[in-house]
Parts: sequence; structure tokens; C-alpha cells
Amino acid sequence: MEKIIENGVSPQNAKEAAQVSKKLNAEEVTRLLDAMEILNVADEEEPQGLFKVGDVEVLSRQTVNIIAAQKKSGKTNFSALLMAACAAKNGQVLSGFIRCTQDAVKVLVVDTEQPYKDARRTLRRAMKTSGYDYGEQWSEHGINVLSFKEIDCVDEVAVQQDGCRTSVRVQWLLLEEAVKRYRPELLIVDGIADMLKSINDEAEARELMRYLDRLACDYDCAVLGMLHLNYGSRKIGGWAGTQANKKFTDCFVLKKKDGYFEVCHEGRGAEVPRFRFRISCPMGDPYGQLEVVGDDDITITTEDLKRKECIMSLDGAPLPCTHKELIQWVMSKDHHPSKSTAENFLRMCKQFGILESTPQGRISIWRFARNDDAEDMEMEFGD
Repeated sequence: MEKIIENGVSPQNAKEAAQVSKKLNAEEVTRLLDAMEILNVADEEEPQGLFKVGDVEVLSRQTVNIIAAQKKSGKTNFSALLMAACAAKNGQVLSGFIRCTQDAVKVLVVDTEQPYKDARRTLRRAMKTSGYDYGEQWSEHGINVLSFKEIDCVDEVAVQQDGCRTSVRVQWLLLEEAVKRYRPELLIVDGIADMLKSINDEAEARELMRYLDRLACDYDCAVLGMLHLNYGSRKIGGWAGTQANKKFTDCFVLKKKDGYFEVCHEGRGAEVPRFRFRISCPMGDPYGQLEVVGDDDITITTEDLKRKECIMSLDGAPLPCTHKELIQWVMSKDHHPSKSTAENFLRMCKQFGILESTPQGRISIWRFARNDDAEDMEMEFGD
């Protein structure tokens, strides 16, 4: 049994306490507390956002921010709008609705998700939205893009830190080295969940958000990370989402509707008015450009929109099939909705007249109620 000394502290704990006290003596504690104190400085300016969306400043330096949406719902295209504003000669896009607050904003994009072909398509679309031709080299307009897709989140490398040899994740190390090299005002990480071994690991998610926060502060930039929403909800998935909700200054939640994307903003300051944009692809144009969607362009009802979302959610469903098979397919979707959520979804599809269930002996068979709904499944809608 461990020997207890007179003050009730074990010898081992006493030794550790002495080491801590040596590092944090009275003088050091005073210095640290003085450095931490927040003072009221009369001439200190409020942090300026890098962009104005509407008349609201967003994405100020030294902040962590989030774009959240379900898959294929416009996250990457929204980031392309910001890139386009930075590259445009007048520093604005969407008829001036999004504009830079300074003459030049350098952007570093780190993509962990898209294949090279898709990433190039997005960048060409951003260039077209900026008023340039597709052949423009985006690095000449202050936009640098790196692909981390081939780097596994578990890959580590040994480095020397404070005289000790330790292991550091390759992704995290290269990201910081890239920020040192390019010195961006805006750092876009397209898929921060891919920098985690598990989005459901609380400690790891907290560590990642603290790492991104440190990058933003140390290199005086705004960090904008992308995360997926849970299937059928507005909640960001996993512990990554929980930690992101604690850290973000600005959060843009996107929703794909009937041919356009809707953007809602939540922030620590003023709220950006809700707005919409879409991809415009004239005949023969392989990439298109991004444009604003005005209220006059919205002619369908809320019920029509909900019905269309249900149809798009059925993309890839093994119809016709049994009730059990369809429930299992819905539950296998991203973020794995529960059985009750799957049942509610099918019930909604039946109410909207999208699906119908017919008895075949003792087995219920689901199928499309209308042929045009089945034909809609042939549509493709890029992110």
C-alpha cells in the first residue's frame, strides 16, 4: 500500500506537485495572469470581417467558422462564391450581395474530399463567376488549392518538439506548413471531419477545433471548415459538430431546394439575411457560373419544396422493394438515421404521393406512385 505523508498527499503526488510549482512559481503565475487579462482599450477597433454578405460583416480574422449542409447541398459551391469575390476585379459577386471588405484577400483551400476533376470544376466555376475565362490560373488571383485527399488521417510522422521526439499527424503538420507558406487571410478546409479518425471521438474533436483555433490566431486568418449535417436534421454530426458549435463565430447552413441552394446564417454578431443562389449552365457550357436567385424567381410552394426534397432523398433507393429492405436502405444513409426516423420519412413520402405500398401476400412492397417521380431519379445535382 502506498505510504501516506502527514499532509495526506502521497510521495508521488507531492513530487508531481513540486514540479508544477517549480514551473509555475509566483512570478510566473503573475506574468501569465497579466497576459490573460482583458483590458478596455478606448482606441481598439472592432475586428473587421473579410466579407460583407448583404450589409453584415462576416469571417473576421482569428476566428473559426463553419459551412454545414447535408451532402451534395452546396457547401463547396458556397465556398466558391467566396473565392470568386476574392478573385473578382471589383471584389464582389452575386450583384454585389457578397463583397470583400479589403482590396485583396488571399485564400488557401485544402480539400480532403473531392477528386481532382471535381475540384477543378468548382474552381473553374468560381473563375467564371469572378468574370474570367475558365482557362485562368487561380493562383494568379490569390487562390491556392491543395488536395489532401490521398493523405490518410491516421498517418503520422516523428518530429522534434521542445527537445523531445513526438508523433504528429501528417495532415495537421502539412496544413500548418501550408499556412506558413501561403499566408492566407482565409483558410478553407473542405471536409474537416476527414482530419479526424472518428467524428464521434470527443477528445479528438476538441483537439482538432483547438488546433484550428490556434492556426487562426497564430497566423491572423479566418478559418472556414465544412461539416455534414445529420440525415434529415439541422444538427451537425458527431462530436466534431458539437465542438464546432462551441467554437464558431459565423455558421452558414445550406439547404438544396428546387434547382437552387438556400443559405441561412447564424453568428455571434448581426444575422445575414437569408439568400439563395444557383448554378447557371447555358447550353454548351461545361461548368457554368453562380448567380443569385431573387424572391421573384421562387414560384413553387413550401409543400412542393418538401416533396422535391423527399424525391431527392430517395436517389439510389432499390425500388420496388419490401418494406424491410427500404427501411434498411434509409437507415444505411449518411449519419445512419434511426428506424423511427426512417419510418417517418416513408410515411411523409406516402402522404406526398411519391411512394405507394401495395400488399403482395404477407409482404408490403414499396414503389414510386408516379412515373415522373421515378424519372426524376435520373437527375444529377453536383455539390
